Amino acid sequence: MHITLLLVDQCSAASTTLALEVLSAANLFADTASQPFELTRASLKGADVAAWGSQMLRVDQSIEAITRTDLVLIPGFLFTLKDALPTFAAHGPWLRQQHAQGAVVVSMCTATFMLAETGLLDGVRATTHWAFADLFRRRYAKVHLDEAQMLCEDKRLITSGGASAAMDLLLFLVRRFASVDLARKCAKYLLVDTMRTQQSVYTTWSPPKHHGDEEILQVQHWLEEHFQQPLLIDDVAQQFAFGIRNFKRRFKEATGYPPLLYLQTLRLERAKQLLESTRMSVGSITNAVGYEDSNSFRRLFQQRVGLLPAAYRKKFQPTTN
Repeated sequence: MHITLLLVDQCSAASTTLALEVLSAANLFADTASQPFELTRASLKGADVAAWGSQMLRVDQSIEAITRTDLVLIPGFLFTLKDALPTFAAHGPWLRQQHAQGAVVVSMCTATFMLAETGLLDGVRATTHWAFADLFRRRYAKVHLDEAQMLCEDKRLITSGGASAAMDLLLFLVRRFASVDLARKCAKYLLVDTMRTQQSVYTTWSPPKHHGDEEILQVQHWLEEHFQQPLLIDDVAQQFAFGIRNFKRRFKEATGYPPLLYLQTLRLERAKQLLESTRMSVGSITNAVGYEDSNSFRRLFQQRVGLLPAAYRKKFQPTTN
């Protein structure tokens, strides 16, 4: 299988190196007469690339010289997305051509933005780093973004979440295009866990407030102070002199969230903080964030975060002697 590693100025050197090492390891460990992956490093004009942190990445040839490839792999831009974004459109014609010819196109982390710039992701289910999800939605409303997922595959387009999801993505590619046994062998030799499926467990949520609707902003501030109380959305609307339907519409237009989902998210973020920083029981945390039934709270927490509260605490609370 021929893989084109598409390198762009200001991309992540760490993601690039990891891709090279994992795919080279797969070639080394493969129990086949020929190596499963043939890898070419390419850039727009064939020039070496200056990655983030002033690291130079060597390039084998230009993308223009590659008329056909089986898979395109694009490293992400975690700390440089804003500066790199204007350069993405120039890669669009070649990426669309390769995809039209049958290539699988794969983005690591925020390289999802490059695929969205080309229009390839319109109507497609995709993921990206959770911290950039709001920006992504504002720019690319036609993409079905699901930032809770580590990986999404749809119409020969594979996208992945944050930087640490790179290993999950690369093992997935080895498994998908070589074999399950080879992916397992790579994971063992590289001392990494088997693939994770969600990045929602790592998400830190910041309430969207730069929307310009001052009346809705007042409601948001009030909810942040009173979310631990028993609340009904209809009562909140009436308290702020909104008609119920109008309130729900304006709240979602301003924040991107229906009011109930927004309230749930406030409560879950506080619950995550308490699980990380205290030894409060799950029952006590349930009451502290405005819920009455611990079992219902556990189900909601697992559904939205991806782990049960006890497992979340074990993962993120520092161990004590």
